[in-house]
Amino acid sequence: MLAAIGLSLPIALGLLFVSMPMAVIVLVMITAGAHRGAASFLLGWVLGISAVVAVTIVIADYSFAESESESASGSAQSSVWSSVVRIVLGLVLFGLAFKQWRARPRDGSDPTVPKWMKSIDGLTPRKAFGLAFLSAAVNPKNAALAVSGAATIAVATNVVAQQIVAAVIFTIIASVGIASPILVKVFSGKRADDILVSAKAWMTANNAVMMAVILVILGATVLGEGLSGLQ
Repeated sequence: MLAAIGLSLPIALGLLFVSMPMAVIVLVMITAGAHRGAASFLLGWVLGISAVVAVTIVIADYSFAESESESASGSAQSSVWSSVVRIVLGLVLFGLAFKQWRARPRDGSDPTVPKWMKSIDGLTPRKAFGLAFLSAAVNPKNAALAVSGAATIAVATNVVAQQIVAAVIFTIIASVGIASPILVKVFSGKRADDILVSAKAWMTANNAVMMAVILVILGATVLGEGLSGLQ
């Protein structure tokens, strides 16, 4: 179990940082007094990540079981399968990093505000939940990292109880970024609004470059792990 947690930890941390721009939604809702919407968004995010991780582990376990029943070298095939998944995800992350880099503000121009950020004011708790769930489960960079982390857990251990514990820890760490505005509000009291407004301005201005750098680092890590696993 410790191996599953340790190997998936860097990916969970990567998902934490990649999800930080989405935390702007929670930030805005909290400063506007829409605490129910913020809580719904956090819940949707947690369930979205959990769903991707659970489905990936189930598929991986099934694939490994089929391989082992058909061949005595099932563990080797499982390792190859995991390596191929990581290589593909690494390349996907590089592609997303390139896309983010091209979208960066240039020559002092104002950063482009994403459409979802423009519609924050009209988010009801139900819509906030749905947006967060889809962002976690369908957004390419978030889903790719969740799949990679889940595949790592599945390869590290085939004991269901250990997989569940590792998956829960992975999801908690990956959700800290989304939960951070709520934590700031709880522990900073009256100073929270100023802190959160400053954080929103900085993340909006530097989102593209920050995401590009993080995605390159994660892509290199995941790709390197996949290539080393084929040796």
